[in-house]
Amino acid sequence: MTSQIPPLLPPGDMPPIRTQLDLHAHWSALMGTPGFSTHTLWFMFVGPDGDVDGPLTRIDHVPARPVQRLLDQLLRTCGDILERNLPSGTTVAFLRSRPGSGPVDEEDVAWATGLLEASVAAGVPCLPVHVANDEQVLVVADDHLRHRATG
Repeated sequence: MTSQIPPLLPPGDMPPIRTQLDLHAHWSALMGTPGFSTHTLWFMFVGPDGDVDGPLTRIDHVPARPVQRLLDQLLRTCGDILERNLPSGTTVAFLRSRPGSGPVDEEDVAWATGLLEASVAAGVPCLPVHVANDEQVLVVADDHLRHRATG
């Protein structure tokens, strides 16, 4: 069973992101028809009003498993952007896209864990991490993260 992808509207017409469901719908609209040939990391800044502030940014050809140096550099850069250019209360949202299908996998959880840990270390507020594969957009839920920590 597939869900209908919300329409991608001009940035000023997209509904604000105020809940996890809003964020999921936003990522689903941005990713469009699923299907990816490489591993990519996407991120955007979400202002305190729920509007996306700035461009959607894409980092192509990231490794299948996160590299700490990349995570640290990325979150330091996000922190600099937040501090210098964006209103207080702005957060960052990440999505990892990858080829394949099925549920959230071990590599997805490793990316989410790495991003969230690096965001805490850098003092960067971060929304729940999402994954897009060839079938769907998924959130890496707290249950996935807890299982990794205990498993």
